[in-house]
Amino acid sequence: MPSASERQLLALITRGMGDGGVLLACDATLEGVLTATGMGYLAHADPSTLRLAPHEGAQPRLGEALVDVETDYELASRVWRGFQAHVSRGCRRPSSQAACPEGCAGGCGRHAALMAASDDPAMPEILHRYLRAGFDLGAALRLHAADPDVAQALDLARSVSAECERMRQFARFSHMADGLFLATIRPAADVLPFVASYFTARLGTERFCVIDPGHRVAALHEAGGMTTLVALRPSDAEELASRDDLASDEHYVRAMWKRLYDGLALPGRDRTHRGYDLRQQYLPQRLWTLLPELDPRNDRPGPYVPARYAGGARQEASHPSETLPPDT
Repeated sequence: MPSASERQLLALITRGMGDGGVLLACDATLEGVLTATGMGYLAHADPSTLRLAPHEGAQPRLGEALVDVETDYELASRVWRGFQAHVSRGCRRPSSQAACPEGCAGGCGRHAALMAASDDPAMPEILHRYLRAGFDLGAALRLHAADPDVAQALDLARSVSAECERMRQFARFSHMADGLFLATIRPAADVLPFVASYFTARLGTERFCVIDPGHRVAALHEAGGMTTLVALRPSDAEELASRDDLASDEHYVRAMWKRLYDGLALPGRDRTHRGYDLRQQYLPQRLWTLLPELDPRNDRPGPYVPARYAGGARQEASHPSETLPPDT
């Protein structure tokens, strides 16, 4: 049975149903969209009369009623379980088998979660239509990729998945004075919850932190322990991301990495040569400021040579790169 607040909201939705329809303003999160979708079902609303938009910037159309939806985690959980049950019905997946025989491996639910991480203002409505399609089509949802609503949703999920891969490839960790390995990422979607486990697998024996100041979230990991996702206040997120208390060996390591990167370049290649624009194509410029290999300040390693590199290093001479190990 709907709660008192749900009944009040359902009455508003029902009263707002007319020629103009209803705009449901919700949180731009998976739980927020699930709540608004559940409200539409509880109100027995025709989906063609409903539209979802994030609270920020929700603008009703002419004749459209605006209803603010507060996230209800219990209702969101019910809708999520129902969606997963519908899309798995008839999937011929034994309960003891982790992966779907058709190869989706729970892909419908993962696609929905990826969509919810998008920063696209149209995300709530796109995800809403995908959830509705899942309830209507069941396990056949994955066979309707040509349906306009499903195709638009899958495109959004693919774009977020691609952003996850960029963060795995282009996150750069810096060794801080207190022994922490710190990386700042600025993705175009809220992907840190999806990629945190990757960094745990790679750096599980170290103490590290990955910060996404744009989405105000950080992944904290203690050596040999668990990785925890933490929501941050905007001021705290930017303060952590701007830390510059580097360890004594960090400048040297950055210079080594930049020298390797520069050494892989093909001198003399210009725009007329094939492959010149590969970096432009595969490495978005919005990420360049976070990459030490593209920062000219890292040409100078500084006077300190870490002990582990001292055997092959020369003392700093007329050119700063001469403090690096000689070419072999």
